[in-house]
Amino acid sequence: MDNLNRHRSTMLALAGLLALSLTLSSCDTLKEKFIRKPKHEVQQFTPVLEPEVYPTPKTDPRIAYQGHYDLIKAWYRDLWDDIDDKGYGMHLHYVLSQVSDHIAKMEQLVDAPTRAKLVKLDGFLDYYKASLDIPWQARSRSRIESDMIGFDRFLRDNLRADRIKGHFVKQMPPSVE
Repeated sequence: MDNLNRHRSTMLALAGLLALSLTLSSCDTLKEKFIRKPKHEVQQFTPVLEPEVYPTPKTDPRIAYQGHYDLIKAWYRDLWDDIDDKGYGMHLHYVLSQVSDHIAKMEQLVDAPTRAKLVKLDGFLDYYKASLDIPWQARSRSRIESDMIGFDRFLRDNLRADRIKGHFVKQMPPSVE
């Protein structure tokens, strides 16, 4: 029995030596993983000491107007969804404020007669804005719907960019200081 234990321990020692020798002399990729190499050369760059001044883009009031018009149409669809879904008051306040903000930005791009039409357009939303503080059951849904239809019709018929061609005001580019 003593001989058998000695034979097992000898075999285990030989297996350990074999494993150690295979580990130390294993494939080169494993060795390369643990060998330190010098770092690559650091690329030199020169910082820009004086920034280059680019010319300010010229703003075309027609393009800006059309962008606000398109956004108003998108917010208008959200208003209809909220009317149908009886949306939350905070979201309705937000949507109505976005529509009013875009109308205000459009007012800066056009002359006085068209500006008056935009003020009238914003007036279509006055009842809806005022009714947000009362519960849905007390609101006049038919009045809100007729105002919204009037809003869309007035916007489409009177304030499209192709309908107000000669009424745009030239915008001065922002000054560079």
